[in-house]
Amino acid sequence: ADTVGRAGDDLKESLNEIIKGHEDYSYTPCVWEILKEADEDPANSSNIIAFYTGRSIPKSRQDTGSGDQDSWNREHTWPKSKGFPSRGQDAHTDAHHIRAADRSVNTDRSNNDYANGGEPDDECTGCREGDGTWEPPDAVKGDAARMMFYLVGRYEGNDQSGTPDLELVDRLTHTGEPHFGKLCTLVAWHGLDPVSPEERRRNDVVHSWQGNRNTFVDHPEFVQA
Repeated sequence: ADTVGRAGDDLKESLNEIIKGHEDYSYTPCVWEILKEADEDPANSSNIIAFYTGRSIPKSRQDTGSGDQDSWNREHTWPKSKGFPSRGQDAHTDAHHIRAADRSVNTDRSNNDYANGGEPDDECTGCREGDGTWEPPDAVKGDAARMMFYLVGRYEGNDQSGTPDLELVDRLTHTGEPHFGKLCTLVAWHGLDPVSPEERRRNDVVHSWQGNRNTFVDHPEFVQA
């Protein structure tokens, strides 16, 4: 009811009031455990599905620093170097945008902005890597976009953790600034890849831990608003 008829900054402020102040969990071990549930392979409960590649990887093959390039680790879809490098900042441990990912593909993605173009990644079918850009496969483009919009609504620089006001911009960004791109590309991806049942299930799982939701999964129309 608080969001009916609202748009622009007015809508963003209303959403922030609803979803801010979520239950914060430790990066280790809690975020690992959340991802094991949120990104579980529906066909094999012993595995997770890696975000970009779609590979099914045993939960037990969690990255322990051994150098196993085919293990899985935690991918900050909004890179932590762009606004929240400290584990004490809520966005650093917010599972609504942290995904289980193939270790080496996570390394390839680095902290690049989301945008179209580039050369095919040598390991991730459907991924393209450019000069400072990363394009995920079509099947998860919308997921990526809606996670970015969640962060913009959740973090307005008004929580107690020191996470700054996060904003999407229509350009490439640099390490250290609390901005991420590219905005117009992400709006397009949101339209190309609608919310899936798997995405709704993930939203439910993270909500069961953190107590807040990705409202752009629940209400896709809020992106355009």
